Amino acid sequence: MKNDVIIRSRAPLRISFGGGGTDVPPYPETYGGVTLSTTIDRYAYVTLKNNSKKGIRVISQDYGLIETLSNISDIKIKGKTSLIKAALLQSGLKKENLDIIIHVDSPPGSGLGSSSAVAIAIVGALSFFLNEHLTKYQIAKKAIKLERELLGIKGGYQDQYASCFGGFNFIEFKKTVTVNPISLHPSVINELLSSSVLVNSKKTRFSGNIINKQISKFNQNDEVFLSHLKKIKNLAYEMKEFLLKGNINKFGHLLELHWEEKQKLTESISTPYIEKLYTKLKQSGGTGGKILGAGGGGHIFFICPPETRNLLFQAIDKTKAENIKFNFEDNGLQTWMVQNGVSLF
Repeated sequence: MKNDVIIRSRAPLRISFGGGGTDVPPYPETYGGVTLSTTIDRYAYVTLKNNSKKGIRVISQDYGLIETLSNISDIKIKGKTSLIKAALLQSGLKKENLDIIIHVDSPPGSGLGSSSAVAIAIVGALSFFLNEHLTKYQIAKKAIKLERELLGIKGGYQDQYASCFGGFNFIEFKKTVTVNPISLHPSVINELLSSSVLVNSKKTRFSGNIINKQISKFNQNDEVFLSHLKKIKNLAYEMKEFLLKGNINKFGHLLELHWEEKQKLTESISTPYIEKLYTKLKQSGGTGGKILGAGGGGHIFFICPPETRNLLFQAIDKTKAENIKFNFEDNGLQTWMVQNGVSLF
């Protein structure tokens, strides 16, 4: 890479409407899983640029740290930059004088798939740098291997595919993965956005603990647990159909049913604080919603009639939570080059 050339990438965060949990192995390989999701205009960003020093510098703008890696072969995968270190080892990069700068719009534990978006962004940037020509499926698979195998982080598969492909998708997980884009009429998208409320509970959580409990129940062949996952999967199919029909009110009611089933998976998915916040949103005119991600904290997504939306905003303002303004994002991973401050086409 020329000294004056910069490589950038960005990958969007996602809102998971339904099916979450059925994408967590070993469930999908045995029973098949599905998820319904969309990406939003909040992103993970990665920049690669030459530096005048020796070695690779990992610069996390979110954590406010700079870590220098003088020899890639001696990298120890640990600390707050472990994901970037693992990506470097996975890429096969030998020796470069390179700055890797990372920023994400929402922190880990937000329930918006931020960690996986970072994984997609760094895999995409490094693949671009190495002149690899990977498909979206290949990039998503590399990001999954990065998180689930190299880092040993327990979790599902949906976040990586959602972030890499972008837009509204119904994703099927079996022995192979199929991403089915959903084409919605503009009026449906407008009504959905006008009916949507995204709430940052201001409580982060470590999803691994919740995921481990779910895996344990699967391994024990817990019939009650499996029945709840089956209902969650069936609800995802129903949600897709009502979304395609533009019935946002029914879609909101199904979100609530999904949330009720999700809470039955393990006792740590909800908390008294989350329940209180959820009740307040319902009492303010909300139709239904669910916590995003594994549970325990993070963001809550809610549907309400557009005419009551401001009432929910007012209710949120009276709590420790925060209303998050957002829009839907059609694009997934994007990579590009800049030279002398000018984007290259």
